[in-house]
Amino acid sequence: MNDMDKRIKEIDQGDAWDENDEVVRVEVKKPLDKVIPVRLSSDKWEEIRREARELGVGPTTLARMWILERLRQRVKA
Repeated sequence: MNDMDKRIKEIDQGDAWDENDEVVRVEVKKPLDKVIPVRLSSDKWEEIRREARELGVGPTTLARMWILERLRQRVKA
């Protein structure tokens, strides 16, 4: 029996937690389930990629951030 099988057996028997284990709170985000295709020229895509790299995020993450920011502005107006 390998280590993984042993751990699964412990969990099945209710021995998954030790009383000294630390409780960690985890925030779970809603899954992103919609995809929207957006057409951009190559030069605009490169601009987004450069700015995203400077901010330390991916280009599609930056685009999503910008869209959500704009939607929040409209709600406030």
